[in-house]
Amino acid sequence: MFAKRPVEAIIDLKTFRRSLARRIALAALQIRLNVGGRSDDPAFTFVEFNQLDSAREGCAVCSLDMTAEPVRWKDAICKSLSEIRKLGLYGVTQGELERYASSLMTDAEQLAAQGDRISHGDQLAYLMETVANGHTFMSPMQSYQVTAQALSTLTVEEVNQAAAELCSHITSFNKNCESVDGPVIVVACTPKGAEPGDAAFCDEDDLVQTIYDACQVEVDPEPEIIVPRTLVPEERLVAAMEETKPEWKGGSFTDGTPDTAANSMTRPFTLRRLSNGIRVGVAQNQAESQRGHLRIVAPGGRDAEKRLGFKKGAMAVGARTMQEGGAFGPWTREQVELFCVDHLLMVEINCSEESLTIDFVFPTTNVGNVGFGENIDLGITGTESVMQIVREILIGFRWEEDALGRSKQSFRSAHESLLKNLEGLSTERVMEEMTQSDDRYVFFNTIISACY
Repeated sequence: MFAKRPVEAIIDLKTFRRSLARRIALAALQIRLNVGGRSDDPAFTFVEFNQLDSAREGCAVCSLDMTAEPVRWKDAICKSLSEIRKLGLYGVTQGELERYASSLMTDAEQLAAQGDRISHGDQLAYLMETVANGHTFMSPMQSYQVTAQALSTLTVEEVNQAAAELCSHITSFNKNCESVDGPVIVVACTPKGAEPGDAAFCDEDDLVQTIYDACQVEVDPEPEIIVPRTLVPEERLVAAMEETKPEWKGGSFTDGTPDTAANSMTRPFTLRRLSNGIRVGVAQNQAESQRGHLRIVAPGGRDAEKRLGFKKGAMAVGARTMQEGGAFGPWTREQVELFCVDHLLMVEINCSEESLTIDFVFPTTNVGNVGFGENIDLGITGTESVMQIVREILIGFRWEEDALGRSKQSFRSAHESLLKNLEGLSTERVMEEMTQSDDRYVFFNTIISACY
């Protein structure tokens, strides 16, 4: 679903504040949609709402992109449009404003720190896009300074006004609201062969009526969710360190590499062990200011399914279940997801033929801050927050039945797409012949059996 609006040129502090208000409203809505997409019975498999200034089209394009199971397309439209109308009518909460304003501030700070490392090609593309849309071009440091100045006085009323403007093309479909000018374009792609009366059948009349009916549903304001600023209380950390003293051990290897001392710095990697035996390799990247990347590797992967007597595909489905879940200790999945949003953490869990890998991307500065200037209340660093997530995954992870259901559904959807993709299916068939249908390498035929 697309709506087109005039581009608002960002040329002074006033227009820059409005652009930040729109970004906060969009971030709040996207997180709400993502949380809804991970519910017990999600209506859609993918959803994204965004507005971008397009120099090529000469306007600002506001778009809703969504995919869903064919038999649930009506539920998906109703759910997504209800969330958009909720934002347009009631706006964001105070907690959401603080959360996403802090994220914008951290993003601007990191971009400023990397300003002299941005490639010429990226700089040129940004300059051309900025000038074509009539915006004022700013260096990363100038953008950081203006962002700090604008966010320090931004109010929830300004953000709610921006939210109402963003969602006006959808809220206006309600029979009790005034209509707005401008085109709204809807494009639907449905399975071939669905007959009238089938749940998957969709024609122009059905689509228009479903959108209209979805906009008549009553919506309530978004409740405020309490998001923890830390997953592990300070007193618990102190007790744990007293019980198990943290200590670095030297690196020890079985491939002929010389052992390294606990206090030695080696290049390109510093290799050590923790007191619990976990091996650690650390390297510095000069091109990534204030950003870190952590990878945890557990040997085994799909190769371990046969050796440990697991059902075929169990490791892959289990890894995806961890990705779809996220409840730790006393915290719900929604609280943990918002904790990751607050601290700008990205987590990805994958299972390969040889190992289970958990990747984290995180800032190294203080994140989750509240306030500005002299009144700022600093949160914990991104490094500490990612270590807290690691700790909870290792010792406090809660397996959820609904996460398992979403994991299986994602593999089923991927399998159906594979059967319709000539290149992907050809690759799968070639792999079958090359490996004599080895379960570790023939991906979908073995994994999909674990999903039914």
